[in-house]
Amino acid sequence: MELNAALQAAVWWSTILLLKLATFGPIVGFTRSKKKVVASEEDAKFMGDGATVSTSDPVVERIRRAHLNDMENIIPFIGLIFVYAISGAGDAGCVTLVSQIFTAARFIHTVVYLGQVRQPARALAFFTGLLCNVYMAVKVLLHLY
Repeated sequence: MELNAALQAAVWWSTILLLKLATFGPIVGFTRSKKKVVASEEDAKFMGDGATVSTSDPVVERIRRAHLNDMENIIPFIGLIFVYAISGAGDAGCVTLVSQIFTAARFIHTVVYLGQVRQPARALAFFTGLLCNVYMAVKVLLHLY
């Protein structure tokens, strides 16, 4: 089955973003293992050798919050980009451009969040992605009205 160009772009960029989301679980696990800080007693017993149970390690929690922020933003984007592409509200070039901007904003957000870069860097990255989502939603609503 051949996809039209707009839908193909939506699939491509959504897959990149889903891979980004999928990397956070192993990163959190690796960080917990490296720091010997786990979230449950059974994990502490499994790890042995001084592993402690804590849900407040600053490094682990920063990574978890970055992952949560990605989920809160990427999941709506994926829904919107497919609606945007399928509805005809945007052509392939627009779907690609919005996807590239959003994806760059999410990667920048992660880098500045984990790197503890001072504000407003993280806020600018967040609002860039948010604006992409709002733009697509408005374009779809206007296109279908």
